[in-house]
Amino acid sequence: MTEQKLDRRARRTREAIQAAFVELILEKGYDAVTIQEVADKADYNRGTFYKHYVGKEELLKEIREVFLKGIREALLRPYKGMDQVEATKIYPSTLKLFEHIECHKKEFKALITVHRGISEDLYNTLKTSMREDMHMEMEPGDPPLDYELMLSYRLSATVGVIMHWADMDFKYSAEYMADQLLALVNSKIDHIVFKTKP
Repeated sequence: MTEQKLDRRARRTREAIQAAFVELILEKGYDAVTIQEVADKADYNRGTFYKHYVGKEELLKEIREVFLKGIREALLRPYKGMDQVEATKIYPSTLKLFEHIECHKKEFKALITVHRGISEDLYNTLKTSMREDMHMEMEPGDPPLDYELMLSYRLSATVGVIMHWADMDFKYSAEYMADQLLALVNSKIDHIVFKTKP
């Protein structure tokens, strides 16, 4: 058997183990899940599980890392070979971001149930991408914007919208969420109406 076929088989095995683990976390919670249950649900034995993972912690870590790596890749995928893109034309990467989350919503929900720190992981992943993969050039303004504050504001808003979407159990489509996020980023508040008299 060729090395490529072995790699493909190993990848399929890991994917089956990961999928089984995610399902079990969503069913009964991370702490209650045993290695034997994961192996049984994936239709493998414990020995096969241990050939790929030391334990649940390593398995969860890989699921988290793959999910976050996909976030970073989604942002860049639509612009392969380009040097820059106009700010008004970032819909493709926004859509890819939400599509990645929608496609991996079970993994995302499982990660949320294990630790809410996934929102911080998301924020840090986006921030790393905005620092290492791209840079936003701002229009001149008065007063000038502090780049780090602006980045923090936009990324916090983006993560907040993503977490709200997850809290709503992904009620809306990725397309709807991408449209809404861009509308939110580009909207300006006209005025505030007081519901109670100050």
